[in-house]
Amino acid sequence: MHSDHPDTPGGEPAHSSLRWWLILLIVWVVSGLYTASLLKRGWVPHDEGTIGQSAERVLEGQLPHRDFDEVYTGGLTYLNAFAFRLFGENLLSPRIMLFLFFLLWVPAAYWIASRFTSVFGAAAVTLLAVSWGLPNYTAALPSWYNLFFATFGIVALLRYLDASSRQWIFLAGLCCGVSFLFKISGIYFAAGVLLFLVFHQQELCVEDPRGQRPSPSLYSAFVAFGLALFIAALFLVVRHDLSTVAVAEFVVPGVTLAALCFTREIGGIPGSFSRRFSMLFQAVWPFALGAALPLVLFLIIYERAGAISDFVHGIFILPSRRLAFASQKPIGFGLNKILGVIGLLGLLIAAYVSGIRSRVTQIVIAAALLAVLVLSKSNPRLYTAAWAPLLLLISFSAILGALVLGNPQTDRLRRQQVMLLLSVTATCTLIQLPFSVPIYFCYVAPLLALSLVALFSIPAQTSKIVLGILLAFYVAFAAMRFTPGFLYSMGFFYQPDPETEVLRLPRAGGLRIDVPAALGYERLIREIEEHAGASPYIYAAPDCPEVYFLSGKRNPTRTMFDFFDDDPQSHSARVLATIESHDVQLVAIMRKTQFSPPMSPDLVMALRERFPQGEQIGPFEVRWRP
Repeated sequence: MHSDHPDTPGGEPAHSSLRWWLILLIVWVVSGLYTASLLKRGWVPHDEGTIGQSAERVLEGQLPHRDFDEVYTGGLTYLNAFAFRLFGENLLSPRIMLFLFFLLWVPAAYWIASRFTSVFGAAAVTLLAVSWGLPNYTAALPSWYNLFFATFGIVALLRYLDASSRQWIFLAGLCCGVSFLFKISGIYFAAGVLLFLVFHQQELCVEDPRGQRPSPSLYSAFVAFGLALFIAALFLVVRHDLSTVAVAEFVVPGVTLAALCFTREIGGIPGSFSRRFSMLFQAVWPFALGAALPLVLFLIIYERAGAISDFVHGIFILPSRRLAFASQKPIGFGLNKILGVIGLLGLLIAAYVSGIRSRVTQIVIAAALLAVLVLSKSNPRLYTAAWAPLLLLISFSAILGALVLGNPQTDRLRRQQVMLLLSVTATCTLIQLPFSVPIYFCYVAPLLALSLVALFSIPAQTSKIVLGILLAFYVAFAAMRFTPGFLYSMGFFYQPDPETEVLRLPRAGGLRIDVPAALGYERLIREIEEHAGASPYIYAAPDCPEVYFLSGKRNPTRTMFDFFDDDPQSHSARVLATIESHDVQLVAIMRKTQFSPPMSPDLVMALRERFPQGEQIGPFEVRWRP
């Protein structure tokens, strides 16, 4: 991961080097082929239904938030609708669009890694980032786009540090604004950038050209107040689960880096309030302008439709209901996780400080990790001990980074580069909230890989062999143990790929799912085609939007998840009225829900009265009129 002799003296990758481009091509092809082989794998019904139905409703002329409950900001829905236009109205089309963005992201990740290590090290780190990223779940979800645009933004800010041109900050802001249009969590990238810009401004003033003496100032109080707000915001995000695990994983990274900035500030940074504030403002305003531009352009659609209030309600009010229905606490500190943390952090610290030069020790480490890889196939405790410590690596990198960046002997440019990676990773890890299941770690894991290679580029004694062994182990573990099990066993135990059956429905796009689900949905859609009549509408609930999309039938309501209902008290009456007004001939009642509560008994009874004929198909009770 570390090279004492970067490709160029300034630490920039030698883009003119044939070797640099050749290695990039190899990494790009390998990453593309590996991810493409998994592109049709992975079936979470409500995710696919939300993606498909939202895009379809946009193609019908409906406006997200105004005409239906858009789950995210709305930008992804328009992109997926465009994918339908390009590639056809099936569930594979949004994945193809996602894959195209992924192909743009791979060179960006490689370019960042090559700023801190040799081309071979950059290749290895990029493959590590890929293996813990998109291949684990290739559904076209907005969190992947958050990751991609955060990476593109980092590229722009690294170029800014090289060229000191504010156009790169503006470009980073554009990436942030576009990310926000995919999902509101794009704001986490903005928080990381602002924290970095505070540090960057301090670096610019460390050597005072006017010979001013460092002293506490009004600007220091301004910075302290801003950092206090930042820390308060971290606790606000995590407020629904202030457990030790949640604080350690999600609060500690940001607080640590904020404390670093505060410590440097009170230590004395030269410059008057007006001069320092002006320097900070000159960096912040192009970023803010770039971030605001996509949002303003997007809001023109809503302003013309007189639906600004609908957009605000859908973005800032409706999502709060997810906390009550769609949340999951992070994995706790079991003994196997604690032992794994001790082992992994011990190896990293030893490799960072002493270098572990003994060949015997290196061979023992390699043999031990190989044994863990083999035995974790059948031993869930070893499986968990191997990967769960990664959840704490973001906190570890922030703490180690604060210690390293506090050393004035470190190259100033390198300090700022490392702080940028650490800050963005520390805030983007919040994307794992409020649903802290293992797959959500994959939305930030590639940023962690890039942060670690940046951090480990600083010391001269880092053991490249030990780090290489660890890197190879985690690439192999992701590909052989973590990815195959898919979401339901992922992070808990190894399971061979259960998604082996092609869903043979016209709109499924050839997605592979497990055999029972495939047979169940194929039978369900046949029943709908037979009994739904000429009506374009059916009613399927709760939380099963995939039924509408797979059947090609329309949803007579505005919601895809019942917990978004604004008035649950009148829900049953409104559903029955909607069914009658839209001439619905068939209903599908989901009897096993993941998020929303089961359908109320009074509504079930009323539906059975109106639709007397029925059949049970897997978790669905399908009923129709005679």
